[in-house]
Amino acid sequence: MPATRSARSLMAALLVVGGTAALALAAKLAAPVWTPNAPDFRRKGPADAKVVIAEFSDFECPACGAAAPHLKTLEELYKGTVAVVFKHRAWDFHPHALTAATAAECAGRSGKFWELHDALFANQPTWSVLESTAAARELILGYGKAAGLDPAALASCMADPAAAAAVAADVKEAEAIWVRSTPTFIINGKRFVGANQLRTLGLNRIENELKK
Repeated sequence: MPATRSARSLMAALLVVGGTAALALAAKLAAPVWTPNAPDFRRKGPADAKVVIAEFSDFECPACGAAAPHLKTLEELYKGTVAVVFKHRAWDFHPHALTAATAAECAGRSGKFWELHDALFANQPTWSVLESTAAARELILGYGKAAGLDPAALASCMADPAAAAAVAADVKEAEAIWVRSTPTFIINGKRFVGANQLRTLGLNRIENELKK
């Protein structure tokens, strides 16, 4: 009799576990697929691209800087078939990250997002190591000027709370979907972290998606 009770208890436990797992799977399948939302100036590539690469990145993050050339290579390799969307993931522990992200956001409003994006990553070893945020800001304004922006207008925009709010909205979204590392690339719903995954597993993902 005790053995029978034990068997029944075990069976009941298995049913509970199985039911919980089934409910979790059903909830996951029912959840809407995440799609990147960003202003047009943080998008490039065809509007109807079959493959969309959403990058959560921090301009002060060394790994993001290292991944930038690999992403550019993929853009050139799949030009006309793949779209790229930039999402801010400025970390609090990077002292100049918000300044850089806000500057890039403001540059975008003047049609120069990608120019400043490239300049920030290309010069990351210079401005990111400065102790003074004010000094880093001056360098960033200089990169903006080299990209064709008016430094005074850029500085004025950076002081506008709306620019920082746009960055904060992306950061909040990143937290909501558990983006815990940068750079994180989400390629048609599947995520890859870092340059190595992007150029290997991410490349395979692109190829497979284009074949569908």
